[in-house]
Amino acid sequence: MGHTSRRSHGVLLPGLGLLLALASPAWAMETLFPEKDATRALAVSTPDGTPLGEGSLTQWNEGDRLHVVLTYRYEDGRHIDESAVFRHQPELVQERWTWRERMGGQTTRQFAIDFGTGHATGFTHQDGKTRRYDERLKVEPGRTFAGAGFAVAAKNLLPRLRQGEDVKLQVLAFTPKPRKAQVKLSLEGTESLGRGGKTLTADRVVIHPEIGLASLIVKAPDAYLYFAGSEPPVMVGGEGPLLGPGDPRVRTEYLPPRQAPAAARRPPQPSR
Repeated sequence: MGHTSRRSHGVLLPGLGLLLALASPAWAMETLFPEKDATRALAVSTPDGTPLGEGSLTQWNEGDRLHVVLTYRYEDGRHIDESAVFRHQPELVQERWTWRERMGGQTTRQFAIDFGTGHATGFTHQDGKTRRYDERLKVEPGRTFAGAGFAVAAKNLLPRLRQGEDVKLQVLAFTPKPRKAQVKLSLEGTESLGRGGKTLTADRVVIHPEIGLASLIVKAPDAYLYFAGSEPPVMVGGEGPLLGPGDPRVRTEYLPPRQAPAAARRPPQPSR
């Protein structure tokens, strides 16, 4: 990433992985930029650019449903699968989300949310100890997102963010217990990104957790999403904790999109 320039829109602009409901009443997120069937290669590194691994994104549409699948393969042997399903008409609504981390063929962490019921489950296996989580959370369909939902939601909020508006959202975080918190999306400015020997200027969207007194216990850092272009904007990268607040920060670079295969596969169904 290169030098950051800040832009003023006439109002104060206070500025994954974390996992999103608009605070204003009678609000629905319109799908301004429908996603197309595509596959994209991903590069993963530390914030200072040290390579960590690679991955891929595959997304496709089935009727009024958008399916998104991400896979990451880290050099340390870690393998991560994430999948999400959205209904994009008449408004953008996330319906499902799953995330699984494996190391040495063993599942170390796994989380899932059914947005229709608010049922959130978690599984961690560390230091020979296994913990399971099963919670019912209040979820407002069309106002709550998780994981890859940040990228889809932020993309459709960009026109408002570019006008200087700050958008308050709710987030379902896994710490590792499923819990609800609030975040604020703002457009902080632009950043120069290196792409194949060229410099690309991208808008930087800041996702700032607003967790009140919980900040005394949980240190939740900001995350960033980068978008280039306007009609439609294209996500070109992101930076933030691997999943939860205690995870190391990683930077993901989205390489140029390719057309998705005709017979795109369905999201994998993680097994415990």
